[in-house]
Amino acid sequence: MDTQQLEKCRKQLQNHWPLVGAWLQRKAVRRLAADASARAVPLLVEALASQDGEVRQTAEAALAGLKDREAVSALCRIAIEDPNGAAARVCVKTGKRPPDPEECALFLFVTRQLDAYFQEDFEFQNLRPAYDRAGEKVRGHVMEVVRSGDRRCQGFFGRRKPLTECNDAEIRLAIESGLKHHDWPKLFDAFQVMPLKYSFPLLEQFRKSGWEPGKEDIRSLYRGALAESAGQSLPSSPQPPPPSSVFESRLAEGRTGDLSRLGEAELLQRLPNATPPEGVKIVGALAAKSAPGSNAASAVQGSPHWLVRLAGYATGLCRFDITQDAVKDDNHWVRELVSATPVLEFWPVKATPADLEQLNAAPREAFAGKLGAARRVLRLLLAHRVTEGVLTEVEYEAGEFAGEFEEAK
Repeated sequence: MDTQQLEKCRKQLQNHWPLVGAWLQRKAVRRLAADASARAVPLLVEALASQDGEVRQTAEAALAGLKDREAVSALCRIAIEDPNGAAARVCVKTGKRPPDPEECALFLFVTRQLDAYFQEDFEFQNLRPAYDRAGEKVRGHVMEVVRSGDRRCQGFFGRRKPLTECNDAEIRLAIESGLKHHDWPKLFDAFQVMPLKYSFPLLEQFRKSGWEPGKEDIRSLYRGALAESAGQSLPSSPQPPPPSSVFESRLAEGRTGDLSRLGEAELLQRLPNATPPEGVKIVGALAAKSAPGSNAASAVQGSPHWLVRLAGYATGLCRFDITQDAVKDDNHWVRELVSATPVLEFWPVKATPADLEQLNAAPREAFAGKLGAARRVLRLLLAHRVTEGVLTEVEYEAGEFAGEFEEAK
C-alpha cells in the first residue's frame, strides 16, 4: 500500500459522518488488514480505539495475525512507547516479540513480562544499550519497572566496569552493539584501547562507513590506521580452547574480593607460598593495581606455577613480546591457552614508552605480512599515546554486563 492509499485510509478511519462514517471506517480497516505491512500497523493500532465494534475486532484480528518481521517490529515499537496501551495488550496476548535482541529486551521489560525477560537477558546485556539509545519517555517506562520492587531489577544499577576488566563475551557484545547502531565515535575510542584481535577487524568497518573523527589529531591517527591496514586482514588461526569459568571467576574474585583491599607489597609476599588457585586470585588483585613491566609483573611471570603465569597473560599483567609471533613459555598449557599472536593480545592502554622502543627496534620483517600490518597499527597507536598522552581507559557502560563502551570520566 503506497503513501496515498495509506493517507486515504487514515482519513476514512477518522470519518465520523452519520450513516457513511462507520461504513468508511470498516472499508478502510479491511484494506489495512489485507495489507498487514509495517506501514499499515500504526493505522491498525489507531483503529483499536474506534467506537465501532466491527472496526476494533477487524483491527485486533489483523494485528494478532501479523507474520511479517517488520510489521511485528513496528507493532512492538508502539507497545514500547505505550506499554499499557492496546498495542501492548495485543502483543502480550499473542506472544509477539521484536526480532532484534536489544529491542526484544526493552519490550519484555517495559511490558513487565519479567519472567520472560530474565530468561533472555538476566544480566542486562541487551537492555542497557537499548535504554541508552531510547528517548526520555521510554527511559521513564524502564525506570518505573526498575523501581517497581522486583529485586531482580536492582542489578540494572550496576557499576561502571573498565574495559580491561571485561571478558571476551562482553567486549564482543559491545562491539556488535556499536556496529549495529553505527556508533563510530565510541567504537574508535574503544579501538585505541582494545587488543588488536578485537580492534583490527574494525578498521574495515570504519573504512566502509565514511566516518571520520572531528578532532584533527585523532583524525590523523584514524587515517594513519586505515592506511597501515589497507588490504590486510588478520591471519586465520585455530581458536584456543574457551576460558574456564572457574578460572575467570577466581580472577574476578581477586579483583573485587578481600584480596583487592591488600596492598601490592603484601600480595607479592603471599604469592610464592600460595596454591595455584589462590595464586590466580592474587594475580587478579595485582592486575588491578600494577602495570606490565613492574616488579609485580616480573614476580608473576617468574612464578613456578603455570596457572599463575597463565593468569598473568590473561589479565595483561605479564608482558607479551609484541615483536614475536608466539608466546614463549616452557609449559604446554600456557602456549596452548594463550593466543599464538602476542601482538593481537596486547592492550595499547597499558603500553609504556619501552613498548614503543621495542617495536621501533624490531627488524623490518616484523612489519611484513598480516601480522606486520597489525604491528604497524599498534606502533601508530603507541606513538600517539607516548607523544600525546591522551589514550584514556574506556569503561563498559553503566553495569557490569552492559553492552556499550563509554570513555572513563
